[in-house]
Amino acid sequence: MDLSNVYKLIESEFKVIQRDKDIICVAPMNGENYPETTIKLTFNKVSNFYELFEVVRGNEYKVDEFTDEYKSILALYIFSKSKLEARKYDVNVHNEIENATSLNYIQKIFKNNLDEQYYSFLVLKPNKIILEKSTNDRYNVLFLGKNDSKVYIDKSRKLNSAAGVQFNFSLKLKLFYDLIDVIEVKTDSDFIETLKTLYLLG
Repeated sequence: MDLSNVYKLIESEFKVIQRDKDIICVAPMNGENYPETTIKLTFNKVSNFYELFEVVRGNEYKVDEFTDEYKSILALYIFSKSKLEARKYDVNVHNEIENATSLNYIQKIFKNNLDEQYYSFLVLKPNKIILEKSTNDRYNVLFLGKNDSKVYIDKSRKLNSAAGVQFNFSLKLKLFYDLIDVIEVKTDSDFIETLKTLYLLG
């Protein structure tokens, strides 16, 4: 998908509350007039400098910066999808995970509800949300980032709680790859990793 089509996608899925020569700011499509959270991209096309912000109750938090318009607009779209859209979770699956009596049973729940390409139990694998054994019967949830660096989502939770987080983020990872397929991202694999981190962790 080229740059103009990504702009059109943003305009069709979000409320563009400000757009001029050096800024674009978006809010949820069905949100109130003064939304609590908005996503803003500021840019200087002459110097090729683009900055992405999350704005919460008027406070700006810088998220990332880019030197390419196409990548910055993709980042705006992906980050807005993560932050501004409500995702539906299956309450029944979460109840099952919460009440599971063993890791084996939790693994069966995952297998019945989600493709195994999105998660891993106790084994570090790229492009998966991983459940890692910690200490004192606690567990961490993470994924492998660039250069196989560990990026922690949550740490030191009880098994059922950690597995619930793992399931949510495995589902989110699936949604990310679905998005990437739909918009046919034309960029390098390193940048897709950047987009993945933005989508998963904000």
